[in-house]
Amino acid sequence: MATTKKLKAISGQFMFIVTAALFLLLPSPGSANERIRTLGNDSLGETVNVFRTRYEGATCTRTIIVTAQGAAESPNKSDVDCCLNDRESASKVSSFQIVILDDDCAVRAKFTKNRLTSISYIVDVRSVEIVLDSFEKLYGPPTQMMGDSKDTSKLAYVSWWQGDAVLTIVLSRLGKEVSPKDSTHPNGEPWLQVVSIALWEI
Repeated sequence: MATTKKLKAISGQFMFIVTAALFLLLPSPGSANERIRTLGNDSLGETVNVFRTRYEGATCTRTIIVTAQGAAESPNKSDVDCCLNDRESASKVSSFQIVILDDDCAVRAKFTKNRLTSISYIVDVRSVEIVLDSFEKLYGPPTQMMGDSKDTSKLAYVSWWQGDAVLTIVLSRLGKEVSPKDSTHPNGEPWLQVVSIALWEI
């Protein structure tokens, strides 16, 4: 039980740090393909019912708002967070293998006023370049590309930006405490290099 709680805390902190960092990297408005409002089968603005019909394994709960006074459910019943953590549902989200964490969300979707405002997941690949080609075929040239500070031959961040929609691909690391069920990562390594993919409204 303690291990499960630790895994969930690490994963949640990881996704929060990645999201916060991405906001600092947002480019100025520029031309990009309008299709960035769609990621796989999901589009910004779709309803919770559409999402739950598409993914029968989805678990959805009222959004939790954290304040200085503590955590509480959103007063708006149409503010909902959905989680996918089964392999069948995850395979419908991406053609790349999504990292499945023990007792945690493989795919996170947030709905505000019954509209999808963000969806994110981590794929079990070792570089941005592995997924980039398929994304460029769908969305065209990225708005922004940044190299890895530790290895300039690798990409660390790629984004497409259109209006209030942002699509990002980010090279990330998961600590050794996080043990994906389906990863081919050697047990002896101290961390797992992965790629985070996210689509959201700003």
